[in-house]
Amino acid sequence: MSQIGGNIKKLRKVKGLSQQAFADIFSLSRGNISSYEELRAEPKIEVILHIANYFSIPVDLLLQKKLTVNEIVHFEDHFKEESSQTAKNSFAQIPFLGKEQAQNMQQFDSDWTKLPKISFPIFSSKPLLAIQDEGLIPKPIDFPFEEHSILFFEQLHVEILHTLDHHFGFYIHGDDFFFGNYHAEGKHIEIQLNEWKKAVFEEGEITRFWKLIAKFDKIH
Repeated sequence: MSQIGGNIKKLRKVKGLSQQAFADIFSLSRGNISSYEELRAEPKIEVILHIANYFSIPVDLLLQKKLTVNEIVHFEDHFKEESSQTAKNSFAQIPFLGKEQAQNMQQFDSDWTKLPKISFPIFSSKPLLAIQDEGLIPKPIDFPFEEHSILFFEQLHVEILHTLDHHFGFYIHGDDFFFGNYHAEGKHIEIQLNEWKKAVFEEGEITRFWKLIAKFDKIH
């Protein structure tokens, strides 16, 4: 069972914040905070990540453990410059593609520096991309992930091309983007949405192709 509602309430009180003040920090309404604390609703994953990052609380503890006052006061929070730098150094800053961004893909034109960033303990020497599917991205019929999951993708590189067969991935070129299955036969690689739509891999277009490497889910 998720502990997020109780932890938000305790965290807010320990920090001396009203529901409205807490809501303002995270661009929410007082009603949102009230519904979380009264267990009538749960925050979206990006809100949970924002809260965890802001107060430098591990995401798994914020979700799963009933935090004590003593634990909360010992977490180094957002207001301490040193702790902020530590958090930046300890977590990858990953471009995040959510609902708002998916609705306005033309303004990004595959320039991930224009996307908001989330901090997460996942690392790669290659570019990473975090995507939260809100039902706006086409996907194969057998795509097994819930719409509110955050999926982490690594940009393709030559060293992993032999690992792609039957793995899920993401293709994007301008405003054409979809989740798909990779199929590899010899040097022929393609990512397929369905029988009618696919993209054939070419090394000169490698930045359009991504491989799924991890996911983050809320515990219900």
